[in-house]
Amino acid sequence: MTSINRANTAACAGALVVALGLLALLPAGADVIYQEYGGVVVGEGELYSSRTNAAAGDGWLVVPVENAGAGTNLNARGGAYVQSLPDNGTAGGPTNPPSISYKMQLFTPGTYRLYLRLGGNTLVGGGGNSDSLFVDIVELKDGFGVFGSATNKVADWYELASPVDGDFATTPWYSTAKPEVNEASASGYNAEWTITREGVYTLRISEREDGAAVDAWVFQLATLPAPTGYGPAMSAVQPSRVFIPAAADTFLKRNEPTVPHGTNAEILVKNDLSATPGDLDRNTFLRFDLSALAGLTNNIMAVTNAELRIDLVAAGTSTNHEIYVAAIAEEAADETFAEDLLTPSTSDVWDSATDEAVNFNKVLGQAPLGSFDVSTGINGKTVTFSGPGLRHAIRADTDGVLALVLYRTFDNPGSDNFASKEHPTFGPPRLVLTIGPRQRGSIMMLQ
Repeated sequence: MTSINRANTAACAGALVVALGLLALLPAGADVIYQEYGGVVVGEGELYSSRTNAAAGDGWLVVPVENAGAGTNLNARGGAYVQSLPDNGTAGGPTNPPSISYKMQLFTPGTYRLYLRLGGNTLVGGGGNSDSLFVDIVELKDGFGVFGSATNKVADWYELASPVDGDFATTPWYSTAKPEVNEASASGYNAEWTITREGVYTLRISEREDGAAVDAWVFQLATLPAPTGYGPAMSAVQPSRVFIPAAADTFLKRNEPTVPHGTNAEILVKNDLSATPGDLDRNTFLRFDLSALAGLTNNIMAVTNAELRIDLVAAGTSTNHEIYVAAIAEEAADETFAEDLLTPSTSDVWDSATDEAVNFNKVLGQAPLGSFDVSTGINGKTVTFSGPGLRHAIRADTDGVLALVLYRTFDNPGSDNFASKEHPTFGPPRLVLTIGPRQRGSIMMLQ
Protein backbone atom coordinates (compact mmCIF):
# COMPACT_ATOMS: atom_id res chain seq x y z
CA MET A 1 0.00 0.00 0.00
CA THR A 2 1.51 3.31 -1.07
CA SER A 3 0.55 6.95 -1.09
CA ILE A 4 2.17 10.21 -2.10
CA ASN A 5 2.15 13.37 0.00
CA ARG A 6 2.31 16.14 -2.58
CA ALA A 7 3.12 18.94 -0.16
CA ASN A 8 6.54 20.42 -0.84
CA THR A 9 8.69 19.93 2.26
CA ALA A 10 11.60 22.14 1.27
CA ALA A 11 10.18 25.09 3.20
CA CYS A 12 9.80 23.14 6.41
CA ALA A 13 13.00 21.10 6.32
CA GLY A 14 14.43 22.90 9.31
CA ALA A 15 11.38 22.12 11.42
CA LEU A 16 11.69 18.45 10.58
CA VAL A 17 15.20 18.05 11.91
CA VAL A 18 14.37 17.63 15.59
CA ALA A 19 17.54 15.94 16.81
CA LEU A 20 16.33 14.89 20.23
CA GLY A 21 17.75 11.38 20.09
CA LEU A 22 14.32 10.08 21.04
CA LEU A 23 10.71 10.66 20.09
CA ALA A 24 9.90 14.10 18.74
CA LEU A 25 6.31 15.13 18.40
CA LEU A 26 4.55 16.38 15.30
CA PRO A 27 3.49 19.05 15.92
CA ALA A 28 5.63 20.13 18.87
CA GLY A 29 3.54 20.54 21.97
CA ALA A 30 0.79 18.22 20.80
CA ASP A 31 -1.69 17.17 23.49
CA VAL A 32 0.27 14.10 24.52
CA ILE A 33 -1.09 11.79 27.22
CA TYR A 34 1.43 9.54 28.97
CA GLN A 35 0.06 6.10 29.86
CA GLU A 36 0.55 4.63 33.33
CA TYR A 37 1.47 0.96 33.58
CA GLY A 38 2.10 -0.96 36.78
CA GLY A 39 1.76 2.19 38.86
CA VAL A 40 4.49 4.06 36.96
CA VAL A 41 4.43 6.96 34.50
CA VAL A 42 7.69 8.23 33.02
CA GLY A 43 7.95 11.43 30.99
CA GLU A 44 10.66 13.36 29.18
CA GLY A 45 10.87 17.08 29.88
CA GLU A 46 10.91 18.00 26.20
CA LEU A 47 7.86 15.85 25.33
CA TYR A 48 5.20 17.99 26.92
CA SER A 49 1.42 18.24 26.51
CA SER A 50 1.19 22.04 26.66
CA ARG A 51 2.99 25.10 27.96
CA THR A 52 2.11 28.70 28.81
CA ASN A 53 4.52 31.63 28.72
CA ALA A 54 4.48 34.48 31.21
CA ALA A 55 3.30 37.92 30.13
CA ALA A 56 6.90 39.12 30.18
CA GLY A 57 7.88 36.40 27.73
CA ASP A 58 9.57 33.94 30.08
CA GLY A 59 8.85 30.34 29.13
CA TRP A 60 9.99 26.73 29.30
CA LEU A 61 12.08 26.03 26.18
CA VAL A 62 13.56 22.81 24.82
CA VAL A 63 17.37 22.78 25.06
CA PRO A 64 19.22 22.56 22.67
CA VAL A 65 16.48 22.40 20.00
CA GLU A 66 14.76 25.73 20.70
CA ASN A 67 17.43 27.47 22.74
CA ALA A 68 21.09 26.91 23.64
CA GLY A 69 20.14 27.10 27.31
CA ALA A 70 21.68 28.87 30.28
CA GLY A 71 24.69 27.28 31.95
CA THR A 72 25.74 23.66 31.63
CA ASN A 73 23.56 20.60 32.26
CA LEU A 74 25.32 17.37 31.35
CA ASN A 75 23.92 13.83 30.97
CA ALA A 76 20.41 14.69 29.86
CA ARG A 77 18.38 11.66 28.81
CA GLY A 78 18.26 11.68 25.02
CA GLY A 79 20.40 14.83 24.91
CA ALA A 80 17.54 17.30 25.52
CA TYR A 81 15.68 18.91 28.41
CA VAL A 82 13.50 21.94 29.19
CA GLN A 83 14.66 25.07 31.01
CA SER A 84 12.86 28.18 32.24
CA LEU A 85 14.34 30.98 30.12
CA PRO A 86 15.69 33.57 29.83
CA ASP A 87 17.61 33.33 33.09
CA ASN A 88 17.46 37.01 34.02
CA GLY A 89 16.34 36.91 37.63
CA THR A 90 12.60 36.88 36.99
CA ALA A 91 10.62 35.10 39.70
CA GLY A 92 7.52 33.01 39.13
CA GLY A 93 4.75 31.72 41.36
CA PRO A 94 2.98 28.44 42.15
CA THR A 95 0.49 27.35 39.44
CA ASN A 96 1.24 30.54 37.44
CA PRO A 97 2.86 30.98 34.01
CA PRO A 98 5.44 30.31 32.80
CA SER A 99 4.46 26.67 33.15
CA ILE A 100 4.80 23.42 31.26
CA SER A 101 2.32 20.56 31.58
CA TYR A 102 2.29 16.81 31.10
CA LYS A 103 -0.95 14.83 30.93
CA MET A 104 -1.06 11.33 32.42
CA GLN A 105 -3.66 8.59 31.99
CA LEU A 106 -3.72 6.80 35.36
CA PHE A 107 -5.34 3.38 35.64
CA THR A 108 -4.17 2.36 39.14
CA PRO A 109 -5.45 4.27 42.20
CA GLY A 110 -3.05 4.85 45.09
CA THR A 111 -0.62 7.36 46.56
CA TYR A 112 1.88 8.51 43.94
CA ARG A 113 5.25 10.16 44.46
CA LEU A 114 6.88 12.50 41.95
CA TYR A 115 10.60 12.30 41.14
CA LEU A 116 12.22 15.01 39.01
CA ARG A 117 15.58 14.89 37.22
CA LEU A 118 16.59 18.49 37.89
CA GLY A 119 19.24 20.93 36.74
CA GLY A 120 19.82 24.66 36.57
CA ASN A 121 22.27 27.40 35.69
CA THR A 122 25.52 26.99 37.64
CA LEU A 123 26.81 30.32 36.26
CA VAL A 124 24.32 32.30 38.37
CA GLY A 125 24.83 32.08 42.11
CA GLY A 126 26.61 28.75 41.72
CA GLY A 127 23.28 27.21 40.81
CA GLY A 128 21.52 28.45 43.93
CA ASN A 129 19.58 31.06 41.96
CA SER A 130 18.01 28.48 39.62
CA ASP A 131 17.49 25.41 41.78
CA SER A 132 13.79 25.61 42.69
CA LEU A 133 10.41 25.27 41.02
CA PHE A 134 6.78 24.50 41.76
CA VAL A 135 4.80 21.40 40.79
CA ASP A 136 1.11 20.67 41.06
CA ILE A 137 -1.57 18.31 39.80
CA VAL A 138 -4.08 20.63 38.17
CA GLU A 139 -7.10 18.44 38.96
CA LEU A 140 -6.23 17.95 42.66
CA LYS A 141 -7.02 21.01 44.76
CA ASP A 142 -8.86 21.57 48.05
CA GLY A 143 -8.39 25.27 48.64
CA PHE A 144 -6.86 27.32 51.42
CA GLY A 145 -5.83 26.63 54.99
CA VAL A 146 -2.84 25.05 56.68
CA PHE A 147 -1.69 21.94 54.84
CA GLY A 148 -2.52 18.80 56.84
CA SER A 149 -5.57 20.31 58.50
CA ALA A 150 -9.06 18.87 58.15
CA THR A 151 -9.84 21.33 55.38
CA ASN A 152 -6.54 21.07 53.53
CA LYS A 153 -5.34 17.50 53.05
CA VAL A 154 -4.38 17.86 49.37
CA ALA A 155 -1.20 19.68 48.42
CA ASP A 156 -2.34 22.34 45.98
CA TRP A 157 1.31 22.59 44.97
CA TYR A 158 4.79 21.63 46.14
CA GLU A 159 8.02 23.56 46.01
CA LEU A 160 11.14 21.52 45.17
CA ALA A 161 14.71 22.78 45.48
CA SER A 162 17.51 20.50 44.31
CA PRO A 163 21.31 20.93 44.43
CA VAL A 164 22.60 22.11 41.04
CA ASP A 165 26.12 21.31 39.83
CA GLY A 166 25.72 21.21 36.04
CA ASP A 167 25.18 17.45 35.84
CA PHE A 168 21.74 15.78 35.87
CA ALA A 169 23.40 12.52 36.92
CA THR A 170 24.74 13.74 40.27
CA THR A 171 21.38 13.71 42.06
CA PRO A 172 19.35 12.11 39.30
CA TRP A 173 15.91 11.79 40.93
CA TYR A 174 14.69 14.32 43.43
CA SER A 175 11.44 14.17 45.44
CA THR A 176 12.17 16.22 48.57
CA ALA A 177 9.60 19.01 48.74
CA LYS A 178 7.38 21.18 50.91
CA PRO A 179 3.68 21.72 50.25
CA GLU A 180 2.04 25.10 49.62
CA VAL A 181 5.05 27.32 50.39
CA ASN A 182 7.16 29.81 48.51
CA GLU A 183 10.33 30.11 50.53
CA ALA A 184 14.11 29.94 50.30
CA SER A 185 14.25 26.25 51.21
CA ALA A 186 11.76 23.45 50.82
CA SER A 187 12.12 20.11 52.55
CA GLY A 188 10.54 17.76 55.06
CA TYR A 189 8.09 16.10 52.67
CA ASN A 190 7.97 14.05 49.53
CA ALA A 191 5.93 15.34 46.58
CA GLU A 192 2.94 12.99 46.86
CA TRP A 193 -0.71 12.92 45.83
CA THR A 194 -3.43 10.34 46.41
CA ILE A 195 -5.23 9.22 43.26
CA THR A 196 -8.65 7.85 44.16
CA ARG A 197 -9.97 7.07 40.70
CA GLU A 198 -8.60 6.41 37.25
CA GLY A 199 -8.53 9.25 34.75
CA VAL A 200 -6.40 11.84 33.01
CA TYR A 201 -4.36 14.07 35.35
CA THR A 202 -2.12 17.02 34.53
CA LEU A 203 1.32 17.40 36.07
CA ARG A 204 2.24 21.08 35.85
CA ILE A 205 5.70 22.54 36.48
CA SER A 206 5.86 26.28 37.13
CA GLU A 207 8.75 28.69 37.48
CA ARG A 208 9.99 29.80 40.87
CA GLU A 209 13.52 30.72 39.81
CA ASP A 210 14.25 31.06 36.12
CA GLY A 211 17.14 28.94 34.88
CA ALA A 212 15.73 25.81 36.55
CA ALA A 213 15.81 22.80 34.22
CA VAL A 214 13.92 19.50 34.01
CA ASP A 215 15.34 16.53 32.13
CA ALA A 216 12.69 13.92 32.94
CA TRP A 217 10.16 12.92 35.59
CA VAL A 218 8.76 9.77 37.16
CA PHE A 219 5.30 9.65 38.77
CA GLN A 220 4.90 6.32 40.53
CA LEU A 221 3.28 4.58 43.45
CA ALA A 222 5.02 5.68 46.62
CA THR A 223 5.56 2.05 47.66
CA LEU A 224 7.87 1.41 44.68
CA PRO A 225 11.66 1.82 44.88
CA ALA A 226 12.96 5.22 43.83
CA PRO A 227 14.37 5.38 40.27
CA THR A 228 18.14 5.32 39.89
CA GLY A 229 20.64 6.24 37.17
CA TYR A 230 19.01 7.27 33.95
CA GLY A 231 15.76 5.80 35.22
CA PRO A 232 13.10 3.73 33.46
CA ALA A 233 12.19 4.10 29.81
CA MET A 234 9.67 6.73 28.80
CA SER A 235 6.05 5.62 29.04
CA ALA A 236 3.94 5.11 25.96
CA VAL A 237 1.96 8.15 24.85
CA GLN A 238 -1.47 8.50 23.27
CA PRO A 239 -2.67 9.98 21.07
CA SER A 240 0.53 10.77 19.27
CA ARG A 241 2.29 10.96 15.96
CA VAL A 242 5.97 10.53 16.54
CA PHE A 243 8.76 11.56 14.21
CA ILE A 244 12.06 9.71 14.06
CA PRO A 245 14.66 11.13 11.67
CA ALA A 246 17.20 8.80 10.10
CA ALA A 247 20.21 8.27 12.34
CA ALA A 248 22.28 7.23 9.30
CA ASP A 249 21.79 7.08 5.53
CA THR A 250 24.01 6.19 2.61
CA PHE A 251 24.02 4.43 -0.75
CA LEU A 252 26.21 1.76 -2.30
CA LYS A 253 27.42 1.81 -5.91
CA ARG A 254 28.39 -1.42 -7.63
CA ASN A 255 31.51 -0.16 -9.40
CA GLU A 256 32.86 1.53 -6.27
CA PRO A 257 33.36 -1.46 -3.95
CA THR A 258 35.40 0.44 -1.36
CA VAL A 259 33.88 3.94 -1.51
CA PRO A 260 31.42 5.07 1.24
CA HIS A 261 28.80 7.72 0.45
CA GLY A 262 27.53 8.53 3.94
CA THR A 263 28.18 12.28 3.72
CA ASN A 264 26.49 12.86 0.35
CA ALA A 265 23.57 15.30 0.24
CA GLU A 266 21.63 12.83 -1.92
CA ILE A 267 21.04 9.09 -1.64
CA LEU A 268 20.53 7.22 -4.90
CA VAL A 269 18.62 4.21 -6.17
CA LYS A 270 19.33 2.80 -9.63
CA ASN A 271 19.13 -0.37 -11.67
CA ASP A 272 21.24 0.20 -14.77
CA LEU A 273 20.40 -1.45 -18.09
CA SER A 274 23.99 -1.52 -19.37
CA ALA A 275 24.46 -5.03 -17.99
CA THR A 276 22.84 -7.57 -15.68
CA PRO A 277 23.91 -6.82 -13.07
CA GLY A 278 24.88 -3.26 -14.04
CA ASP A 279 28.17 -1.67 -13.00
CA LEU A 280 26.34 1.53 -12.03
CA ASP A 281 23.61 -0.03 -9.86
CA ARG A 282 22.93 1.78 -6.58
CA ASN A 283 20.99 0.91 -3.42
CA THR A 284 20.12 3.19 -0.51
CA PHE A 285 20.44 2.20 3.16
CA LEU A 286 18.57 3.91 6.02
CA ARG A 287 18.96 3.35 9.76
CA PHE A 288 16.54 4.52 12.48
CA ASP A 289 16.88 4.50 16.27
CA LEU A 290 13.75 2.88 17.76
CA SER A 291 15.02 2.66 21.34
CA ALA A 292 12.42 5.14 22.57
CA LEU A 293 9.67 2.67 21.61
CA ALA A 294 10.80 0.25 24.31
CA GLY A 295 7.96 1.42 26.56
CA LEU A 296 5.40 -0.02 24.13
CA THR A 297 6.16 -3.50 25.39
CA ASN A 298 3.87 -2.75 28.33
CA ASN A 299 0.98 -4.18 26.26
CA ILE A 300 -1.18 -1.06 26.64
CA MET A 301 0.02 0.87 23.58
CA ALA A 302 1.24 -0.17 20.15
CA VAL A 303 2.41 1.23 16.81
CA THR A 304 -0.87 1.36 14.91
CA ASN A 305 0.47 2.96 11.72
CA ALA A 306 3.94 3.51 10.28
CA GLU A 307 5.09 5.66 7.38
CA LEU A 308 8.48 6.12 5.76
CA ARG A 309 8.74 9.61 4.29
CA ILE A 310 11.56 10.50 1.95
CA ASP A 311 11.97 13.58 -0.24
CA LEU A 312 12.50 12.99 -3.96
CA VAL A 313 15.00 15.48 -5.37
CA ALA A 314 14.78 14.16 -8.94
CA ALA A 315 13.48 11.03 -10.64
CA GLY A 316 15.83 9.38 -13.11
CA THR A 317 13.24 8.57 -15.75
CA SER A 318 9.93 9.86 -17.08
CA THR A 319 8.46 6.35 -16.84
CA ASN A 320 6.52 5.50 -13.69
CA HIS A 321 8.29 2.77 -11.75
CA GLU A 322 8.63 1.31 -8.27
CA ILE A 323 11.17 1.53 -5.48
CA TYR A 324 11.14 -1.52 -3.22
CA VAL A 325 11.69 -1.32 0.54
CA ALA A 326 13.13 -4.21 2.55
CA ALA A 327 13.93 -4.38 6.27
CA ILE A 328 17.38 -5.68 7.13
CA ALA A 329 17.17 -8.69 9.43
CA GLU A 330 18.20 -8.39 13.07
CA GLU A 331 21.24 -10.65 12.64
CA ALA A 332 22.62 -8.81 9.60
CA ALA A 333 25.67 -6.62 10.22
CA ASP A 334 24.23 -3.88 8.01
CA GLU A 335 21.44 -3.25 10.51
CA THR A 336 23.87 -1.21 12.61
CA PHE A 337 25.92 0.14 9.71
CA ALA A 338 28.13 3.21 10.07
CA GLU A 339 27.22 5.47 7.17
CA ASP A 340 30.78 6.72 6.70
CA LEU A 341 32.18 3.17 6.49
CA LEU A 342 29.61 1.05 4.66
CA THR A 343 30.74 -0.06 1.21
CA PRO A 344 29.78 -2.95 -1.10
CA SER A 345 32.89 -4.79 0.06
CA THR A 346 31.89 -4.51 3.76
CA SER A 347 28.16 -5.10 3.37
CA ASP A 348 26.51 -8.47 3.96
CA VAL A 349 23.20 -7.22 2.47
CA TRP A 350 24.66 -6.03 -0.84
CA ASP A 351 24.78 -8.94 -3.28
CA SER A 352 27.13 -8.28 -6.17
CA ALA A 353 25.79 -11.26 -8.09
CA THR A 354 22.12 -10.20 -8.38
CA ASP A 355 20.45 -7.58 -10.48
CA GLU A 356 18.72 -6.10 -7.41
CA ALA A 357 21.99 -6.19 -5.42
CA VAL A 358 20.10 -7.44 -2.35
CA ASN A 359 20.95 -10.58 -0.42
CA PHE A 360 17.42 -11.60 0.55
CA ASN A 361 18.74 -14.06 3.11
CA LYS A 362 19.70 -10.97 5.11
CA VAL A 363 16.32 -9.17 5.02
CA LEU A 364 13.25 -9.67 7.18
CA GLY A 365 10.99 -12.32 5.68
CA GLN A 366 13.46 -12.75 2.78
CA ALA A 367 11.28 -10.40 0.71
CA PRO A 368 10.53 -6.68 0.42
CA LEU A 369 8.01 -5.02 2.72
CA GLY A 370 6.40 -3.38 -0.31
CA SER A 371 7.08 -0.58 -2.76
CA PHE A 372 6.23 3.02 -3.62
CA ASP A 373 5.77 4.71 -6.99
CA VAL A 374 8.16 7.23 -8.53
CA SER A 375 7.65 9.56 -11.48
CA THR A 376 9.06 12.93 -12.59
CA GLY A 377 5.72 14.49 -11.65
CA ILE A 378 6.65 14.36 -7.99
CA ASN A 379 10.14 15.85 -8.16
CA GLY A 380 10.65 18.03 -5.09
CA LYS A 381 7.85 16.27 -3.22
CA THR A 382 7.66 13.85 -0.33
CA VAL A 383 7.05 10.21 -1.14
CA THR A 384 5.31 8.17 1.58
CA PHE A 385 5.61 4.42 1.99
CA SER A 386 3.36 2.68 4.48
CA GLY A 387 1.51 -0.55 5.00
CA PRO A 388 1.40 -3.61 7.25
CA GLY A 389 4.89 -4.75 6.23
CA LEU A 390 6.59 -1.67 7.65
CA ARG A 391 4.45 -1.76 10.78
CA HIS A 392 5.33 -5.44 11.27
CA ALA A 393 9.05 -4.73 10.87
CA ILE A 394 8.88 -2.06 13.59
CA ARG A 395 6.88 -4.28 15.95
CA ALA A 396 9.27 -7.18 15.34
CA ASP A 397 12.30 -5.12 16.39
CA THR A 398 14.20 -6.48 19.38
CA ASP A 399 17.28 -4.25 19.55
CA GLY A 400 16.03 -0.70 19.07
CA VAL A 401 17.29 -0.46 15.47
CA LEU A 402 15.39 -0.51 12.18
CA ALA A 403 17.47 -0.56 9.00
CA LEU A 404 15.94 -0.42 5.53
CA VAL A 405 17.35 -0.96 2.07
CA LEU A 406 15.75 0.70 -0.96
CA TYR A 407 16.31 -0.86 -4.37
CA ARG A 408 14.89 -0.84 -7.90
CA THR A 409 14.24 -3.59 -10.43
CA PHE A 410 13.28 -1.21 -13.26
CA ASP A 411 16.15 -0.95 -15.75
CA ASN A 412 17.06 2.60 -16.76
CA PRO A 413 20.31 4.59 -16.93
CA GLY A 414 18.89 7.34 -14.72
CA SER A 415 19.01 7.16 -10.91
CA ASP A 416 16.29 8.24 -8.49
CA ASN A 417 17.85 10.83 -6.20
CA PHE A 418 16.46 11.31 -2.70
CA ALA A 419 17.48 13.80 -0.01
CA SER A 420 19.79 12.49 2.68
CA LYS A 421 19.88 13.87 6.21
CA GLU A 422 22.78 16.06 5.04
CA HIS A 423 20.69 17.79 2.34
CA PRO A 424 20.71 21.60 2.84
CA THR A 425 17.05 22.27 1.94
CA PHE A 426 15.03 19.06 2.12
CA GLY A 427 14.11 17.14 5.25
CA PRO A 428 15.86 13.91 6.24
CA PRO A 429 14.40 10.46 5.63
CA ARG A 430 12.03 9.93 8.54
CA LEU A 431 9.57 7.61 10.14
CA VAL A 432 6.20 8.98 11.21
CA LEU A 433 4.55 6.56 13.61
CA THR A 434 1.08 6.61 15.11
CA ILE A 435 0.94 5.27 18.65
CA GLY A 436 -2.43 4.15 19.93
CA PRO A 437 -4.06 1.89 22.49
CA ARG A 438 -4.18 -1.82 21.83
CA GLN A 439 -7.65 -2.87 20.83
CA ARG A 440 -9.68 -4.27 23.68
CA GLY A 441 -10.89 -7.78 23.14
CA SER A 442 -8.15 -8.67 20.67
CA ILE A 443 -4.56 -9.77 20.82
CA MET A 444 -1.97 -7.57 19.11
CA MET A 445 1.48 -9.04 19.35
CA LEU A 446 4.67 -7.05 18.84
CA GLN A 447 6.28 -9.94 16.99
